[in-house]
Amino acid sequence: MSQHSSVKGFTLIEMLIAISLLGIMVVLLFASLRIAAESWNSGEAKISEVNKKAVVYQFFKRHLSNTKPFPIIQENQAQNAQQLGSQELPKLAFEGLPQSISFVSALPAASARKGLQVFHVGLDPQQPSTLKVALTPYRQTESIPADAEPVVLLENLRHFKISYFGASADNVDGNGAWLDEWQGQATGQLPKLVKVSIALNDDSFWPDMIFALKINGQPNAEALLGEQNQQPGIANE
Repeated sequence: MSQHSSVKGFTLIEMLIAISLLGIMVVLLFASLRIAAESWNSGEAKISEVNKKAVVYQFFKRHLSNTKPFPIIQENQAQNAQQLGSQELPKLAFEGLPQSISFVSALPAASARKGLQVFHVGLDPQQPSTLKVALTPYRQTESIPADAEPVVLLENLRHFKISYFGASADNVDGNGAWLDEWQGQATGQLPKLVKVSIALNDDSFWPDMIFALKINGQPNAEALLGEQNQQPGIANE
């Protein structure tokens, strides 16, 4: 008599159930991977947004907060110092407009460019949604030279405005108020506070940044010129 094998295989119903369970597991696995990827991308976007805000904030805090009431340097520094010693208010190398600002500050010692620099920060006329900064040596800086290469500081801007807190030329002894413009030659001093308001096209939250300027009094021409000449990389011409 022949013996029949006692090994039993899977039935069709069992195979269908197993395949269905495997399909469900694969769908759940890919759904979990998609959610994880979206969470990762969202986290990276938030980190990038925070880093962008930190870079802009640190830029203004490091350079704008450390600005000093330096006068504009003319071709003859001795003649300029003599003029500043007169009764007339010095013409400061600081110009504040609603969408641009120019001020004098020093770069870090490790920077490739040495000495005092004039920072020109403002919206690009060709791309109004782009904020750029250009540096020029602290010399005769009535305007930005043609060879100055601006660097992009922030893009995708929807709104950008700078305000200045201090006493206006008509009320120097007053308590001060927020102004849209600040001309250093009108008061002979810097504003007490500078507020930078930013809004991006993606509607991300950007709080107003307010910076206190350390020196607000009328500058001493000889001391400032002497300090400028002692900066490395700046020589009398």
